[in-house]
Formats: sequence, structure tokens, C-alpha cells
Amino acid sequence: MRQVAPYPHVLADLVKRLRYREHLGWSVRLENDLQRDKPGRHTGESRGLTLVVTRCGPDTYHPERIIAVNHYFAVPPATYNEASWQRWLFDRLGDVDTHERMEDFALVSVPHSIKDGHSTPQQLVRPYAPQHGPGNDPYRVCEYAADLDRRTSFRGEVNPA
Repeated sequence: MRQVAPYPHVLADLVKRLRYREHLGWSVRLENDLQRDKPGRHTGESRGLTLVVTRCGPDTYHPERIIAVNHYFAVPPATYNEASWQRWLFDRLGDVDTHERMEDFALVSVPHSIKDGHSTPQQLVRPYAPQHGPGNDPYRVCEYAADLDRRTSFRGEVNPA
């Protein structure tokens, strides 16, 4: 695949002027010809002009550790005007916010009784944890449901598989 567009100077200027959560360890930059996906780890190589949003702060899963995480967004080969590039940039920051919210949203599990009268220990459950694996869009919100819940109609009738 090959796409062609002029360099988005308007976007570059917006990124340069952007002030977004710097006090929380965030930074935003454009990288030319960045290799986003490496061959062997994904179905192929992905590279090109990339918006990189870096979040540096506590690891959601191990808050005692401070980590830096890069979020990569392929810049579309577009000839947008300033308003359109500004909205595209705003939406990418929203994607990172959504990803972080999916990781941060955690509930303490409800203890279940065991036969001997003891209950299971409480655990944190992250119902919207992002899918980080190769090929997954880590900014897509997934809500998991049991098979029975998915097959039950609004009338309460269970549809066949």
C-alpha cells in the first residue's frame, strides 16, 4: 500500500503550539517515517508519518512503577484545513484518554461463597481493559458479556446459538 499527500505543515504547527497535560507527564510530537509495527510482531510492517502521544506516569497495573508509554497514530494522507487537523488532533488525544480510562476503570469483585463457608478473595476487575495484542485497536471500547446475555432478546427469550 502506498499513499501520497503533501506534508501537513498545518498539523505540525498545531502540534508545536499544543499544550496538553504536560504537567501530568504527557508530550505530543510528529515523527517522520516512524516504524509503528515491526514485522514478526504483527502481520507486517507499518510505518510513515506518525503522531506520537507519550504518557509518563504510574503504571495502571503496578502503580508503584513509573512508566512511559507511546501511543502511535498514523497521520492520514489528507489535505485538511486547520479546523479539520485541529479536530483530528483533538480526537487522537481523546483516543488516548479513552484508552487510559479503560485501564483505570476497575471494580472490586463481589466475593462468592465457597462450600466450606469461606468466600473468595476480592480482586480488581477491569471490564473495559483495552486489547493490546497484535492486530487489535487498543482504543476500541469492548464490553464483554456472557454468551447467554448476548443471545437473550429484549423479551427475555433465549435465541439459539
